Amino acid sequence: MRLFLSNPIAMMFLSFLAGVIADSLLRRTAAYDWLSSRYLFTNAKAYESLGVLWFRRFLLATPLRLFNPNIRFTKKTDLESLKKVREHIASAEVGHWVGMVVMLGLMLVAWWLYGAKVGVGYLVLNILGNLYPCLLQQYNKRRLEPVIAAFEKREASPRATSPAVQSDSTVN
Repeated sequence: MRLFLSNPIAMMFLSFLAGVIADSLLRRTAAYDWLSSRYLFTNAKAYESLGVLWFRRFLLATPLRLFNPNIRFTKKTDLESLKKVREHIASAEVGHWVGMVVMLGLMLVAWWLYGAKVGVGYLVLNILGNLYPCLLQQYNKRRLEPVIAAFEKREASPRATSPAVQSDSTVN
C-alpha cells in the first residue's frame, strides 16, 4: 500500500472507485437528496469565473468525455429524460465529492510520508479530477433545473383544446 501511496495517479483512480461505491450506498439514505440538491455557490456566475466553462471545453475535447455516457440528451427530450439526466448529474457530483474527501485524506498521509512534492501532486489531481468535476456538475444542474421546472409547468397546465373542455362549451 505504501508503494501505491507515492503514486497520486493510482490513488486518483482509487478515489473514483470509492466515489462510485459511496454513491450507491448513500442513495439509500435520506441525506442523499439533501446532499445532491446543495450548491457550493449561490451565484451561477461564480462557477463561470472559476473556469468551469474552460474545464467543460477541455473535457469535451478529450477522451474524458466518454467517462459518463449517462449525462447525454437524446433527440426526444421529455420531462422523464431530463429528470434522468439530472439524476445522473447528481450521482456524478456526489461521487466526486466523496472521491475528493478520500483524496484529501490520502494527500495528508502521502504528504507526511513522502513530502510536499507528492502531496502537491495529490492536491493538483484532486482539484482537476474531483473539485472541478463537482463544480461542473453543479453548474449543469443549475442550468437544467429551470428547464425541468418549465416542462413540469407545461405538463401541469390544463389543456384548453382537450375534448372534454370542447364538449362542455357546446352545451347550452
